[in-house]
Amino acid sequence: MKKLLLIISALLLTQSALADNLDKSRDKVKQIFVSKQEPTAIDAVWTSDNVFKVGVHDDGSSRDGYAEYVCQVLYEHGFKGKSVLVRVVDIDKIVQTGEWVNLGTAQCN
Repeated sequence: MKKLLLIISALLLTQSALADNLDKSRDKVKQIFVSKQEPTAIDAVWTSDNVFKVGVHDDGSSRDGYAEYVCQVLYEHGFKGKSVLVRVVDIDKIVQTGEWVNLGTAQCN
């Protein structure tokens, strides 16, 4: 019984450490897309643990390629093998109407 409790405790601590690392990675990735380091993006937000939205100005083009690029940045920061949905949204529509208009999408795995 003690061994079982010890194993469960170790698993819980490991899960907690992994969650903390992902939270730090989420914050770091968000900072990349809200800083001048990434000029295309105006703002970015994690709307859930596995949905990352990046706000850009709509130039009339599909932003699926940009969403794929966001996946590459996610992979570089520890999200390789994690399922994350990236949505590139029209920042101007959000400001004007509060509506999330999707301009591009990628499923990162």
